[in-house]
Amino acid sequence: MNKYKLLIIICFFLLTLTLPKVTATVKNLNLIGKVIVLDAGHGGKDDGAVNSKIIERDLNLILAKKLEKELVSQGAIVYLTREDENDLSTTTVNRKRSDLYNRAKYIDKISPDMYISIHLNSSSSPSWRGLQIFYTSKNEKNKLIAETITNHLKEKMSNIREIKKDNTYYMYKHISSPGILIEAGFISNPSDNYLLRNEEYQDKLIISISEGIEKYFKNN
Repeated sequence: MNKYKLLIIICFFLLTLTLPKVTATVKNLNLIGKVIVLDAGHGGKDDGAVNSKIIERDLNLILAKKLEKELVSQGAIVYLTREDENDLSTTTVNRKRSDLYNRAKYIDKISPDMYISIHLNSSSSPSWRGLQIFYTSKNEKNKLIAETITNHLKEKMSNIREIKKDNTYYMYKHISSPGILIEAGFISNPSDNYLLRNEEYQDKLIISISEGIEKYFKNN
């Protein structure tokens, strides 16, 4: 009988030791039940912005997949508009327009709580730099999402530009679901280019974006 009592006490003690870890994990599931679509810009024959060290199409997908992993770890249900190098075009004529139309259609079919489109910027002037979030007035939540994530990024990162409303983008003005476009930096700027190729910086950026998303859903 004493052996059984001792075994019960040991089991209870071991269970007690694991409880704080279990509780901490549950508390971190801040995005549980939230549906988020991540759109890695460009793909297929469309490389996006290119220089000698970065092809936008490829880096967009790397960042999207990193963000997917981070959001899933917080309990979110995540969809990607593309999971490889291909685009979503279904025609050879007006291929780009077809790709953008199908992305918008895919996002609205899922009807997520939020979509995040990831791109990289480029300019003829190498002095332009920094991450910037764009939004449209298609959904009334878009501006608040842009503001919330941008304000959080400013607390964690440097060279974060002010949000900008732009209703001219073909794809985003056809999406009814709430969301934003993140231009993660200028590959034409030497500093941004170096940082965007640095995995440590990529991870810091992704965690900061994820935290901004969490903050939005926590307050809205």
